[in-house]
Amino acid sequence: MTVEQARTKWGRTKFGTGRTPAMAIALPSGVVLAVAGGLLSVLVGVTASNPALGFWVFTSCLTMPAVALVYVLVVDRDTLEGAAERPDDSIESGWYDKAASGSFADLILVLGIASIILTFIPRDFFVDLKLVLPAVVAVCFASFGVRYLVLRRKG
Repeated sequence: MTVEQARTKWGRTKFGTGRTPAMAIALPSGVVLAVAGGLLSVLVGVTASNPALGFWVFTSCLTMPAVALVYVLVVDRDTLEGAAERPDDSIESGWYDKAASGSFADLILVLGIASIILTFIPRDFFVDLKLVLPAVVAVCFASFGVRYLVLRRKG
C-alpha cells in the first residue's frame, strides 16, 4: 500500500523514504560542489594572482548553480505543488520539440553555408575555435528561442 504524500512548495527527495525535503539535500551538497570548484580554480592556477580571493569568488559564483543542479537531480516532481501530472503530454512540450528540431535544421544549414563559403576563400583562413564554438552555441540559442516564442505566440 502506497501512501500519497502531500505536495509541498519545494518537494521531497525521490529516494529513500521520500520524506526528506529536497532542499535539505541540495543546499549542503551544492555548497560542497561549489567549494570543490573554488579549490579546483586555485589548484589549476586560474586564481594565481590572489588565490584566497579567487577561491571565494569562484565558490560564491558556483554556489547557486550547484544547489540548483543537485535540487533538480534529487527532487521528486510528484511532490511539487502545481507540477503537471504528465509533462510530456503538455502543449509546451510540443512547442519545445518543434523548436528543437527546427533549430537543429537551422544549425545544419548555417554550418553548411559557412563551410561552403570557407571552401571558396582563396587564401588560408585560420579560425580560432575558442571563438567559433561559442558562436555556434549562440546561433543555436537564438534559433531555438525565436522558434519557441513564435510557436508559443501562435498557440
